[in-house]
Amino acid sequence: MQSKMSYEEYKERIIELFLERGNNEEDIWYLTENLKNFKGKYETRCEMFKNGNLNAFSYENLIGHVKSTEDNIRMDNTEYPMSYEQFKNRVIELFLETGDREDKIKFLNELLEEDPCYIKNSYRDTCSDYERKVIDPPEKVFEDYLLPVRDLEMLY
Repeated sequence: MQSKMSYEEYKERIIELFLERGNNEEDIWYLTENLKNFKGKYETRCEMFKNGNLNAFSYENLIGHVKSTEDNIRMDNTEYPMSYEQFKNRVIELFLETGDREDKIKFLNELLEEDPCYIKNSYRDTCSDYERKVIDPPEKVFEDYLLPVRDLEMLY
């Protein structure tokens, strides 16, 4: 049976698992690039533990965080039909095409202040769809009508 970990113990354990799996020390920042998200994952584990899941901090429950981080590193180091910068610029350009441009810019600034990795995570989702060949041909996932502009519109 596992015991509840402090936030510092959790952070140290995640980093330890990350390095044990052969990842590079210079890539540790991927684990905490969005500190709010990282803390949220810790708080979720605490809630699970509080609700009776005494294995909330077990290897099996922590390794998923490490594996998803490894996926992010791999995606960031793989060439796709559209780079992250191209993706980000195109999504923002399409989002700003309609409606009150100034209000939408304000909304984007607030969204990215609250979740700095929002567009990066959307890019990673799109890259994942490309890799899994969700659409044939897979390059289509990068076409304008499939970019996550609707997601932004719904949040707006």
